[in-house]
Amino acid sequence: MKILFLITLISTLLHFALSQNDCLPTSCGPTGPTIRFPFRLKDRQPAHCGYPGFELSCTNNGITKFDLRFPITASTNNTNITISLQTAVSVWDIDYMAQKMQASNARSKSCFPEKNNLITTLNSSKFEVEPLGYSDGYTLFNCSSTRDNYYGDQKINCLSGRGYEVIMFASFYDITSLPPYSSCFKMYDISYVPDRMFSVETDDDVYGTRFDLRWREPSCGDTCEENGKYCRLRNGGDGDEEIECFGHEEPQHNTGASRSHKTLTAGIITAGTLILSFITIAPYFILRSLKRNQEDQKTIEKLLANHKGNAMPRRYSYASINKITRNFKNATCGTLHEGTLVDGTRVVVKTIDSSDQNVEDFITGVEIIGRMQHLNVLQLIGYCVDRRKRALVYEFMQNRTLGNLITTLDDKSLHRVALGVAKGINYVRHECDEKILNLDDISPKYILLDDNFDPKIIVFPAAGTYDDVSSKKIDVFSYGKLVLEVLGRRRNLFHGRDNEEEDEIVKKLSIVGLWCTQWFPSDRPSMECVVQMLEGDRMPIMPPNPFHLNTF
Repeated sequence: MKILFLITLISTLLHFALSQNDCLPTSCGPTGPTIRFPFRLKDRQPAHCGYPGFELSCTNNGITKFDLRFPITASTNNTNITISLQTAVSVWDIDYMAQKMQASNARSKSCFPEKNNLITTLNSSKFEVEPLGYSDGYTLFNCSSTRDNYYGDQKINCLSGRGYEVIMFASFYDITSLPPYSSCFKMYDISYVPDRMFSVETDDDVYGTRFDLRWREPSCGDTCEENGKYCRLRNGGDGDEEIECFGHEEPQHNTGASRSHKTLTAGIITAGTLILSFITIAPYFILRSLKRNQEDQKTIEKLLANHKGNAMPRRYSYASINKITRNFKNATCGTLHEGTLVDGTRVVVKTIDSSDQNVEDFITGVEIIGRMQHLNVLQLIGYCVDRRKRALVYEFMQNRTLGNLITTLDDKSLHRVALGVAKGINYVRHECDEKILNLDDISPKYILLDDNFDPKIIVFPAAGTYDDVSSKKIDVFSYGKLVLEVLGRRRNLFHGRDNEEEDEIVKKLSIVGLWCTQWFPSDRPSMECVVQMLEGDRMPIMPPNPFHLNTF
């Protein structure tokens, strides 16, 4: 009974303390935008935490969603009318100073009127849209459904019916002059709308470019934020939209000794509740954590015993890894850290996130990578698997990374680097063909160069298996981006060349880069084919343009 009473008392006091600050900033996940006034998190925060129409929500996977009336301008018969459609979007960033949010993945929950003379002004939107990049609006056309589908138009499912379909096309095209659209007639023009806003029916099937949404309602005043406070609406958000401050002190509208006394009482109750909760619950979690660590360590030792007869790299404790890297003080980029072994040998240490990785897959991957012997794969010389701590120890490259030397390499050296990276990827993905291995980010800062300027790619155990075909196509695309990025960052790309041979090298690399970054994965070559193109004497043919109008 005493324990039950204690738990009930703690819950009551904690609920009372937290209810005093129920409008504090929050988010849907560790990478999601901060949610605070004038927005509020629906179903988690009361109405007075934000303006009406500024309610955000969270998905199961931590994405911030927003239901709003999307503002669209429709033009017909020299008349511009603003309408707003109920729309769901994903929110990626909120700039409270500029009063704008970056969103994407728009999906309309309502539709345009069927006829231009029926356009009416709907409820006004609290937001204005700003597309990121060029946009000239769209035109709606009514077309026969017997025509073939062509790339470039977007079907509006909610307006289409049996025997006809309504499509949306960029306004700067006169599509009625094209044979596939000769039977179409224009309905009306509209302003910018996000990609595929009307062509999908579920949130899971949506993708598209990002855009900005601006709001005009005043955000939290400077007076509140300068004093380290937050904002909310007075009187519980019941129509009175006057803003008040709260936080470390009582709201500006509440003054007097009684208010200060309440603030002190709430602080004492909160602190006492947290201390009491910690004393009561902490021993349980500490014991459970110790028990889980012991079980994890037993599992690791058992798995290593099964691999004992195999040629495994040297194992280091996590304490040794800390000593080698001097507590990870010398980070080169991302998860790579320079270090020095006891004998003076310089190494590169890569830390591994073990939160979603099976320890058995990690140990098996270490064994496979340790056996790899290839000029263009960074040699693994050691590893660490100490409870939930994982790390890999690789040989050190004197010339550091490709990113440091892009502007100093000549064209022949650049071709040699590009060919070496392609051979390394081809070796891992095709010759080894191990589905439990992963490649680090294929970018200049993760391509290491040895004394002879031979490139080395970094291979590490993957978190589980992957789709073999998809991963290979993604590697090809990443390789193409690498080649084009290196070419684009060279200052002497078009000037100062001594002979035609260097021009041919740059041209070949450019064509290979374009092939690897084709829009459709099926059009991308395999890494084996990329190696053949780079080693061949003939110039590769130019890849097709997937968005050319001749495809209609």
